[in-house]
Amino acid sequence: MALFSRKKTPAPARPRNPFVETPEQEAARREREAAEAAAAEASRVVYEPRKGGRPTVENPRTKRVSLSLSDQEHETLVAAAEGQRVSVWAREVLLDRLDTSEVSHIPGEVARLRADLGRVGSNLNQLVRAVNSGQTVSSAELLEAVEATREELARVRGELP
Repeated sequence: MALFSRKKTPAPARPRNPFVETPEQEAARREREAAEAAAAEASRVVYEPRKGGRPTVENPRTKRVSLSLSDQEHETLVAAAEGQRVSVWAREVLLDRLDTSEVSHIPGEVARLRADLGRVGSNLNQLVRAVNSGQTVSSAELLEAVEATREELARVRGELP
C-alpha cells in the first residue's frame, strides 16, 4: 500500500498579500500621485526673490567738484541753502543757471514774481474748486483772490522785457 502517491496535485492558491500591489494598482497609484503633485504645484504661490544689497541708482553721481571757501563765504552759502545740504543746494542752483530752457534767461526778480503769481493762482484755483464741490466761500474772499491775481499779473507784465 502506498501512502504517498506519485501523482502531483496542484498547490492551493496562495492568499493575497495586502502589502503587495498588483501592477494595475501600482499604475493607478502612480497616476493619482502625479495628479496630486501637479495640483499642488499649480496652487503653490511663487514669489520672486528680493534683490539683496544696496539699491542701484539710475544715474549715479561719480564725479566730484570741490571748492575752497572762507568761513564767511561758507556761512553765506549755508544761509542761502535754508536748511538743505549745501552740496545739494549748490548743485540745484548751478544746474538751474546752466539750463538752456526759456526761463533761464529771465532775471531773478521776474522769476520770483512768476513764482508769486503761481502761488496766488493756486489759491484762486483752490477757492474755485471749493465752490464747484459745493462748499460755501465768501464773496469777499473770492474777490480778494481775483484782485490779488490781477495785481500780480499786472506787476509781472510790467517787469517783463
